[in-house]
Amino acid sequence: MPLMQVHPLSGEDSVQKNPLAKFAIPMALSLALVACGARDEPKTSAEAGDSGLELPERETQPAIDSFYAPVLQRLDEDMRSYVTSGKVANIGYALVKNGEWVQTGYYGTRTLGGDDPVDEHTIYRIYSMTKPVTAVALLMLMEEGRFSLDDPITRYLPELEGLRVTRSFGASDGQGVRAASRPPTMRELLTHTAGFAYGAERQDYANRLFRERNVEGAQTNEEYLKRLAGVPLMYEPGTAWAYSAASDLQGIIVERLTGERLGTFMKERIFDPLGMVDTGFSVSNEQRARLADFTAWTPGQSLTRVTGPMQDMKAADLPRDAGGHGLVSTIADYQRFAQMLLQEGSLDGVTLLNPASVALLRTNGTDFRNPETGFPIHESARGAGFGFGVGVVTNTIRSGLGAPEGTYFWDGASGTWFWIDPMHDIVFIGMIQSDTVTPVRPRRTAMVDVYHALFTDYFPIKPAVEDEAVN
Repeated sequence: MPLMQVHPLSGEDSVQKNPLAKFAIPMALSLALVACGARDEPKTSAEAGDSGLELPERETQPAIDSFYAPVLQRLDEDMRSYVTSGKVANIGYALVKNGEWVQTGYYGTRTLGGDDPVDEHTIYRIYSMTKPVTAVALLMLMEEGRFSLDDPITRYLPELEGLRVTRSFGASDGQGVRAASRPPTMRELLTHTAGFAYGAERQDYANRLFRERNVEGAQTNEEYLKRLAGVPLMYEPGTAWAYSAASDLQGIIVERLTGERLGTFMKERIFDPLGMVDTGFSVSNEQRARLADFTAWTPGQSLTRVTGPMQDMKAADLPRDAGGHGLVSTIADYQRFAQMLLQEGSLDGVTLLNPASVALLRTNGTDFRNPETGFPIHESARGAGFGFGVGVVTNTIRSGLGAPEGTYFWDGASGTWFWIDPMHDIVFIGMIQSDTVTPVRPRRTAMVDVYHALFTDYFPIKPAVEDEAVN
């Protein structure tokens, strides 16, 4: 997944060398905004409260004072441009700092060509943003002593006994397939270092076979495991990283440990306690009126409405709760989930995880080194690693995102995204619905804009020059 380059001034190292450098980009953008004339103002934290969201009372200075207003305006314009350019039917986002909703934007309509505007309660298919939720569910069971991170997964998935492995990572054919030296562990399953394939568009032997066996098309967990057992691992467990079917296996393990369907367990133990009223593996008839249309975009062509089971999200059409990609949610709901993680596992008096478990979730587990050169190998992305169901920024400059090390994030296949920044107490949630071979990925743009707008500790108060620049 290539990451966008960002001006080096966005990195903290550059600011340390020259504190005034932090304002070079915001001041230049403010002049550009003045030249372009007045624009519609995005919602502030106070206006967000008018929408029915209960915002916390805080004694500190307002969180919005941590940001340079003209660059937040640029963020809003950049997000809105995905709709005005015709790439998506709608977009919604929320920037939250210190628990305060600093800025939100909702553009476009829930239905393609309709007149029903989106808001924080519009329901979206979040695809792989399901993965962190499944990881939390499994960590809750770990805290209850149901399993250990060093347990072999075959203790809970005996169907995967006797796994085989390709001769090398990315092997193009089935020659040299051999028995794996050992089964993957639960820790490796959580970090996607277990070796499983995932299909997608990868052309190596394991992933081609994953598609040929139609693993994703299995209607039951038992059939899923049967099909997956016939696909060799891409590499020996614990020796590399590859985005994989591991989260679906995590969901199956949750079901076997609890005797409950994954969606039922999540509702009882995560969604209901956190007040996530619109998150689940399907939508009810009442909720369907708030479900965003699933649309596809191809350059040079108009948006089209996708047909099929994923458009309607009816429970009867979705027989298996997929721990890697099955949930729907809203900005209001997912913000509460993310805020719980930011607050070390607790929110509004409800505790789901101990801080130590949250620390495990957000810790990079992909620091593989070539024993001959000492250089990193099989990195999941430049400047980023992977924890338990989330990407983790490991190098601010190399990532090109502007976010500090330790920020964790993930996206959904339909273009939804989120990140959590413990250093600056920031949560960001964004939602679109794009089912297309031409990816629409707003997260990188949103991150760059937010961290260009954020004041560092060098300047906790807005400079007086701001008023001169915008008036």
